[in-house]
Amino acid sequence: MKIAEADREVVVAEALALADELPPGVARVEFQELAFAAEQGDVPGDLTGRLGELTAVALETGRARAVHGAGGVRALTGVWRETPQGRAVSSGVESLNSALRAVCGQAIEGIRVVVTGPGSYAVVVSAGPYELRVALDREGATLRSVNVGGGGTGE
Repeated sequence: MKIAEADREVVVAEALALADELPPGVARVEFQELAFAAEQGDVPGDLTGRLGELTAVALETGRARAVHGAGGVRALTGVWRETPQGRAVSSGVESLNSALRAVCGQAIEGIRVVVTGPGSYAVVVSAGPYELRVALDREGATLRSVNVGGGGTGE
């Protein structure tokens, strides 16, 4: 995976910072190798998963913004989108958007948010003959159920 020259500095800094926090072992070596590869501008396929982990942690914890500012957030977000994890999330979101197109043109009759567990929610949309339940949690946004013709999806 290619790393744009403008993004290399922040990726290298994050990889080295994480490697420094890890105990000696395979993970530490992999993040050090990731830093070297990113500095060269080309991360090999066997390290792209680690790159996805690194960028996700830096972004989710707020470290990217605290250490590198808005530019660092933009850089790491762009890199994350190209990792296997980012591509999987994008694919899932596209599938969700495709399913949601079923209600285009339908009058929204009801929309509500329900708590399904700690840090986990669902948005339930009723439109025409459809009731769609979209889960929102740490894993992202996923279509959980589609009911056509009434009866509800249950809570």
